[in-house]
Amino acid sequence: MTKFITVLLKPKIRDEMKIDKELLKDVHVLLHPIRYRIVELLEEKPMYINEISKALGEERRLVSYHLLTLEEHRFLNSKYEISEQSKSKGKAIRKYEVTGKVEEVISALKSRF
Repeated sequence: MTKFITVLLKPKIRDEMKIDKELLKDVHVLLHPIRYRIVELLEEKPMYINEISKALGEERRLVSYHLLTLEEHRFLNSKYEISEQSKSKGKAIRKYEVTGKVEEVISALKSRF
């Protein structure tokens, strides 16, 4: 039935519905409690996974899962750097940073309500 109604709608309305679905999906990803806290941390400064894990008090593997989810949805970027930290000196480790998509989604959400 929903498919039938969508076909009857004007193209502009169908496009707006698609945008709303994508916005809803982005908001769902972004507003998970752990992912939201990760984004808050990374808005202050780019960080390594160990720093994020320690700051959140969460296990590294859980943080890793949420970082991957945020990166897949383009809320984060990461790049490899050679570590200068004593425990991992000389190893390539990933540093994460927030992208502009976070602000875009928040702005879009505010404009809808």
